[in-house]
Amino acid sequence: MDKKLASVFSVVILLLFVVFIIYDVSNGLPEDTNEKAAEEIVQEQRWEIDQALLIPFGRLKAVASNQYVIIVGGEHFLAAYDTRELALLWNIQTDHSIYALAVSGNRIYASTGETILIYTLKGDIEEEWGPFDEKSQITSISANEHYIAFADASNKLVFILNQDGSLFTFFGKPGNQFIVPSPYFDVAFLDNEILGVANPGKRQIEYRTLQGDKVSFFGEEGVGLKAFCGCCNPAHFAFFPDGKIVTAEKGINRLKILNQNGELIELVSQSSLFKASVPLDLAVGNETIYAANGADSKLYIFKRKG
Repeated sequence: MDKKLASVFSVVILLLFVVFIIYDVSNGLPEDTNEKAAEEIVQEQRWEIDQALLIPFGRLKAVASNQYVIIVGGEHFLAAYDTRELALLWNIQTDHSIYALAVSGNRIYASTGETILIYTLKGDIEEEWGPFDEKSQITSISANEHYIAFADASNKLVFILNQDGSLFTFFGKPGNQFIVPSPYFDVAFLDNEILGVANPGKRQIEYRTLQGDKVSFFGEEGVGLKAFCGCCNPAHFAFFPDGKIVTAEKGINRLKILNQNGELIELVSQSSLFKASVPLDLAVGNETIYAANGADSKLYIFKRKG
């Protein structure tokens, strides 16, 4: 009888232990993870995917747009689509893969990693600039009516060029001003005088003058919607015409909109929607976000619901 009681007692203790472990795991999640999930549930209804356009020419890597055309590039291709009907306007094969894009005026700027190719809006090549520095890795390009800026992730530098391709200035050294642990290093002109620069290792976006002086910055580490997660984010960002910012994060792969001070406005897509390790390159139109997904070579077009 004593042996039977001992066996029953042992089984009860084991069951209690298992119950405790299950309870501890389910209730021991980091507070900020629960916060992220709760925030995303509240914010999730404001935007939707209007269309997902398959880009069939190779693995998609980059997108840029203006009022009339969407330019996409990737593994040995460059293509243009109409913004209204998403009709293909042209596509060309390139000797090198395209990693970053910008459109300004009548020009398309396409990075091969070490050089910048300049095309007309009809797809005719005009010039090739660079290489600019030893072992360059150009991960982002932005252009306005006066200058072209690009980020070199390998050398942790930002270059600003004149319209003829000559060097206006560059900054980032000395002092290792930018922490770039992975090949995601984004730049975008806010206006003709101020450039937004991601400092991904610090989880910040900085505002810099054309001479490289830091005017202000925002950003902090964390998984909540107000923060940037992981080792190095944001991976990509773009400015709306009114100055709002849409950002993409790798490792969590969500899109969100912030004001110029970094304060959260709204969530565009949840972190579970896309492959976590492949952040979406971004371009914007009027109340439209173009997100290039390298995981499935689709261009996701987000619009507001309603």
